Amino acid sequence: MKQNAKIAIINSFKELLSKQFIDKITIKEICNHCNVNRQTFYYYFTDIMDIFKSIVLEEVTKEIAQNRTFENWEGGFLATLNYLKNNSKMILHVYHSSYWSEANIYFTDFTNKLLGDVITECVNKMKVKLPKDDRIFIINFYRHIFNGLIIDWIDKDMVVEPQIILKKLLIMITGSIPRSVASFAKEA
Repeated sequence: MKQNAKIAIINSFKELLSKQFIDKITIKEICNHCNVNRQTFYYYFTDIMDIFKSIVLEEVTKEIAQNRTFENWEGGFLATLNYLKNNSKMILHVYHSSYWSEANIYFTDFTNKLLGDVITECVNKMKVKLPKDDRIFIINFYRHIFNGLIIDWIDKDMVVEPQIILKKLLIMITGSIPRSVASFAKEA
């Protein structure tokens, strides 16, 4: 029964978020919508953003699970864009809210983790040593590119199809991660 309550809370939140800005959603409204009490809500979540982060982490991670490597990061990027587009009402209701700065910090941390894994895999495959500062520089560089493209796309209401964004991105950066790692590793 408890797991059903968590699912009910998540589904209610998603339904409400697809209809209104996250700023307007209250815990009381979520609880009333799915017929659970506040104590049950707080058993699973600390606040409104905690539900959002939980949903994004679980759903995006599931979408990109098979595409989190250096060899196939493009699939993960495309899966992320498709997830955002398929949930555009929810995403836009967060983007155009006072919660956006907190959500953006969360997305930044999430992207740092994914890129860190890709860079580590690349370094291991190339059998090179990469100084920590250079590793951080490379991660930050690509995070700014990826997140910047995604934020610009969200800001324009996600009109452009995800495949078009990926195609243009690949034109710009194909082969650049290994070149970056190799260049920094040579200097080490």
